[in-house]
Amino acid sequence: MRQYAIDNGYFDPKQSIHHSAIAYPDDFDRKVDYEMRDNLFNKQGYVYESWLSGFLAQGAPDTLRILVYCSDDGVRVDRIANRDDISIIEAKEHIFAREQKNLEKWIKMYTPEWNEWVVGKNTLLATEPVYFWRSELYDLAIDTYRLGKEETLEKALEVIAQK
Repeated sequence: MRQYAIDNGYFDPKQSIHHSAIAYPDDFDRKVDYEMRDNLFNKQGYVYESWLSGFLAQGAPDTLRILVYCSDDGVRVDRIANRDDISIIEAKEHIFAREQKNLEKWIKMYTPEWNEWVVGKNTLLATEPVYFWRSELYDLAIDTYRLGKEETLEKALEVIAQK
């Protein structure tokens, strides 16, 4: 997605901060997302990592959906500041604005699918707000607050080995 944004002039490659989903046209997002969903139903042995992969994998057979998140906003901000080499203030403003913009876009784009894949399958009630990172949509949720990359991977591999 980042390379697509650069190639199509949606994102400056010199900018270290990751862009939000509003950098892409909705039709492109939908094309990429539905291609991933199609692969989840028709191909085996792949790992998909994206903000919406757990949602897009709803109903996909023989698929392990893992939510990787950090429950501490301060740690999240610090990680973004270090990753993107920006100040804590910039990271704080960026991370929460990006998350909100992405959520708003995807709610607008995918509410019908939410109603079909999540509400229609009785995973959540229709009265629950659309939120793509709810633990109920996943088989495993890993809080990285106190975990490093290796420990996070270890937890995922333990569950995979049990399958």
